[in-house]
Order: sequence, then C-alpha cells, then structure tokens
Amino acid sequence: MTIVTKPKTDKKAEKPMEKPLVASEVEGAENVDHTVIDPRNGDVEAWLSSTARRRVSTATTICVFITALLVFSIGIIGGVYLYRQFSRHQMSRFRGWCGIPFERDSLHVMPLGGNPAAYKGVDDAEWTSESLFKEEFELDVDEESFEEIHVPDFGIGHPGRFIHDFKANVTGIIDIRSGRCFVMPLDHDHVLPPRTVLDLIEKMWKGYYNVDTQIVRETMRVVYPPVKDYKSLGMYISKDCSGLPTFRLERVYNPGMMKRSVDDLIERKEIDFVEFAGRKIVHFTIIDDGGKTH
Repeated sequence: MTIVTKPKTDKKAEKPMEKPLVASEVEGAENVDHTVIDPRNGDVEAWLSSTARRRVSTATTICVFITALLVFSIGIIGGVYLYRQFSRHQMSRFRGWCGIPFERDSLHVMPLGGNPAAYKGVDDAEWTSESLFKEEFELDVDEESFEEIHVPDFGIGHPGRFIHDFKANVTGIIDIRSGRCFVMPLDHDHVLPPRTVLDLIEKMWKGYYNVDTQIVRETMRVVYPPVKDYKSLGMYISKDCSGLPTFRLERVYNPGMMKRSVDDLIERKEIDFVEFAGRKIVHFTIIDDGGKTH
C-alpha cells in the first residue's frame, strides 16, 4: 500500500528582522553637536556636570574681570595720590633769592676794593648792586618747620648757611669757610616764620616794601667742648652738622668786660656773619678763644 504524502511546500515563517543596535548614519550627522546633553535622555549626571562647568567658567570670567577692574582702579587712585603728594611737596617748599639793601659803612667794615665814603647818605631809591647782599632762601611754607638762608661771601664776614628749626627752637650756622657748625637758641624777635618771610620777599619783588635796614649787633662766644648729642639740635640741623665740628654759642652781653690776657688776645679769633631773616639785619660777631674765657 502506497502512501502518498503531501509535499512540504510551506516555508517556515521567517523571524522579523531585529532592530539594529546602531542606527545608520543620517546624512549630515557629522554636523550634529554631540556635546549637547538632554536631561530627558536619562543622562542627568552628565547634564549636571556640563551645567556646573558652564557656571564655573562664567564665575571665573567675572572674577578675572573684577580683579582687573580693582587693579586698574587702585593704579589710578595710587597715581593721583602720588601726584598730589608730589605737587604738595613742591608747593610747600619755596626756593628763591632776594637782594637785601644795607649800608656797608654801618657795619664798620671796609668793602673789598671799595671806598666807605661812597656809601654815605645813600637814599633807598639809590641802592646799587654793590650795596646789596643776596640771600638764597629755602622755606617750608606748609608746616613752617624750618627755613634755610644761605648768605654768600659779599666782602663782609664769612659765607654761611643759617638753618632755623622752629620745632626744636634752634638756629644753626654753618661756617662754610672753616667747616664748622655753631648752634644757639632761635631768636623769634628777628627770625620770622617761613610764611611771613615769603610774604615779605614777594612784596620786595613787587617793589612796595622797604626792608628795615637797622643793624642789630650780637656778640656770641664759642662754648667748649664740641657738641656730641646731635639729637637735641633737631632733625634739620643735625642732618647737616653731624659730620662737622659743632659748638654751642652763648651770648656775650658786655664784650668789653671779658677778662683777657695778652696770650688770649693773640689766640682769640673773631668771625662775622650777617643775616636778614625777616626783621632787621643781624650782624653776628662770634668770639673763639679756645675756651679760655671764663
């Protein structure tokens, strides 16, 4: 018995194709910004990290900008401050000179190469360059702490620098010729403050102020031994006199009554200085007898 079977014609249904794990490239995919992270995709940690980086970058930029602005502002403020300090320093110091009229005959000293009779009876309007001595001034007109007056050699006395320290109330005389310093108490009767002296100088420049040419004579004696404590002389005098032999001066009220022997007269030296410091012309005669006068 023959059994005829039906030929197997039905094919097993093919399984549907699985979705590929990697999607095919889309045209123009190379232009896609893969750094843009969407928190909806589930990668929240990566999105938060990217946001924090952006915040840090922005904060750093702001800090750098603020720092640069502060440095720039400090530079401007510092420059303005230094400029004002420099300008103030320049304005607080007056440097200039002025011709002081005087009668050489009144000092009882023969002018070098001159005739004393030529200076008798000279009116104020007839002063010549030969009857002037030029003083150079440096005045602290801001704090009025000191004034310096340089009297050059004009044929009478030694050239000298007078330093008046108004804080220490000390006057210093630097004898340029002998290289010594003399110090004494500041005489406020004849040494006027810097601002007053500057006002007088400006008036003399303009021609409507006549100097009081009365001569005031002061006889001083050198006190031995030399000064060792320069701090007591004030900042300005000690700065210029600390490297020089420095002696204190004491006033001699009756020069003719000084006890002197023949030997003392031989060794005695007299030094003359002339100064105008705002009121009258002061003629100093400094007696140096080596400390032998008692």
